Amino acid sequence: MTTHDEQAFLNAIVAAPDDDTPRLVFADWLDERGTDDDRARAALIRAQCRIEVLPKGNKERKKLEREAKAILKANELKWTAELRAAKLGTKWTFRRGFLDGGTMSPTSFVEKGADLFRLAPTLRAMTFPNAANEVTELAASPYLERLASVDLTLMCTCGWCGIDEELRDLFKSKNAANLRCLNVSRDRIDLGVAGALARAKVLTNLTELNLSDNPFGPEGGAALAKSKHLSNLTSLNLSRTNLQSEGTRAIATAKQFTTLTALYLSGNTIDADGVAALVAAPWFDGLKELDLSANPITEQGAKALATVNENLDQLDLRATGLGKRATAHLKSAFGTRVKLA
Repeated sequence: MTTHDEQAFLNAIVAAPDDDTPRLVFADWLDERGTDDDRARAALIRAQCRIEVLPKGNKERKKLEREAKAILKANELKWTAELRAAKLGTKWTFRRGFLDGGTMSPTSFVEKGADLFRLAPTLRAMTFPNAANEVTELAASPYLERLASVDLTLMCTCGWCGIDEELRDLFKSKNAANLRCLNVSRDRIDLGVAGALARAKVLTNLTELNLSDNPFGPEGGAALAKSKHLSNLTSLNLSRTNLQSEGTRAIATAKQFTTLTALYLSGNTIDADGVAALVAAPWFDGLKELDLSANPITEQGAKALATVNENLDQLDLRATGLGKRATAHLKSAFGTRVKLA
């Protein structure tokens, strides 16, 4: 049972969800209280908060990730016991030391939100599988305001549900205003729905957007490029959207993508002209990750990329059909930062 003091700490953490300070103060308090469970929770908080500020691949981060994994292996079932007993969702995840994400149906989330947030007040990320015919209800729920991340991958498996209208309801819901991460991959998003997303003022706070495996084509890419409400994106996934070089050129002209650090464009039939447009984009220098795999970029495109090797930490050019000379040139320019095989 949560004590009065512990509840006060949790209230402070919920009130400032992006601030690690209340979490670390709570970790100190747990150490002072001193049970084995308290020490384990404190260690997880410190490890996962530190992980958040370290770059991927960093030795300290890898060590802390192993430590956090071991702590969770030993304690996760105990720490999620109340949620499991109440049959509130599955696949619970911890971030920055606290329950952060899980999986459940939108209907259950809406109907049982009060119990869910009573038991997991720090919850901020939910995956809603096969959510067709449930998203309009989700969009109208005030519990959606508690979430920073929503995953709606593959809402419909039959191909007939009217998920386009449901997505439009989500894109105009005031309850979606706190979303930072939105995954709507494999949701049959066409030009019309892509345009609705681009016009969605409520999605201004998005930092990560996954639109992969949707058929909106170059016109949809152009609609996104004109959006006035996607200026905070740091990660944009447009893989396998039939973007083509035309849509890529439109994305490259978007002036609002100044905070973008990761761009995924795999499988879009992007040629050398599309690559040249990307390299010339006003925000290209800020990119740290770029995925152009499964695109026919040709040797000319490879040469254009090789001129900007100081900017990118990760460049994926697998399945691009490049010859030995272009491959050698890229290996010389990027070393281990480029994937070619």
